[in-house]
Amino acid sequence: MAVSQHIWHCGADLPGDVLISDLQAFRYAPHFHDAWAIGAIAQGRCEFTVRGVPYSAGEGELVVIGPGQVHTGGTAAQVLAYRMAYIDPAWFQDHERVLYANGACPAGPVVTDPELCGRWLDALTPDDVPSEQRRERISAALFGLLAAHAAPREPVPSASDEPDVCALLRERMAADPACAPDLEAMAQAQDRHRTTLVKQFARRYGLPPQAWLRNWRVARARALLRGGLPLADAAQAVGFADQAHLTRVFKQIYGSTPGVLLKADAAGSQTL
Repeated sequence: MAVSQHIWHCGADLPGDVLISDLQAFRYAPHFHDAWAIGAIAQGRCEFTVRGVPYSAGEGELVVIGPGQVHTGGTAAQVLAYRMAYIDPAWFQDHERVLYANGACPAGPVVTDPELCGRWLDALTPDDVPSEQRRERISAALFGLLAAHAAPREPVPSASDEPDVCALLRERMAADPACAPDLEAMAQAQDRHRTTLVKQFARRYGLPPQAWLRNWRVARARALLRGGLPLADAAQAVGFADQAHLTRVFKQIYGSTPGVLLKADAAGSQTL
């Protein structure tokens, strides 16, 4: 396995993180992000899945994955070079509301548009670009994506009065990542078997409850670390056994350790 990545945090003036990666024989484990992941392929081919369905994206194509969508990622036979933006959902929504009153459903997860891909590559360049200029480039590229490759969002059907135990379980885990929900008790309360609940949750959200919670814990730990909490304290706060456990799962999901990410925040960019 050979991995070379440059990671930096865009900071308060920009809408999220930017990742530049050169990968060879590398696979990301199934995971999700709490942001919109929009990637531009500069070289090679990315082989990935979204909710278990396989996809492939090559040079000149975009990858678009929504918040909470479980996916994998990695290389095909050759080296893969790509640039990825993890865009804050609120900032994304501000842009879609300009074009679509009720929100938008972007195309994807693969968008074939070489000219637009070039605009994203330019917006996510590793060159030293002033924050205001980079923000304008990302904003223009996002408007371009939504205008050319999105459709108006359909109205959401009204919720049923019947209790939704899967949604309740997800809400509980999201509200308290350190919790260990009693799946047996929740299933019995709805007159279900524990195995049935686990399978229904996995069909709905792409991962079984414990795997979903592990991913959510990493996302929350990442935010705590950026807020200045020490690694051991962040691990304990979200329910990991220790900082080594957090570090191991963090690397499976993000491809780098928490230390590398924090150094990138401080230094502006960092090469693995």
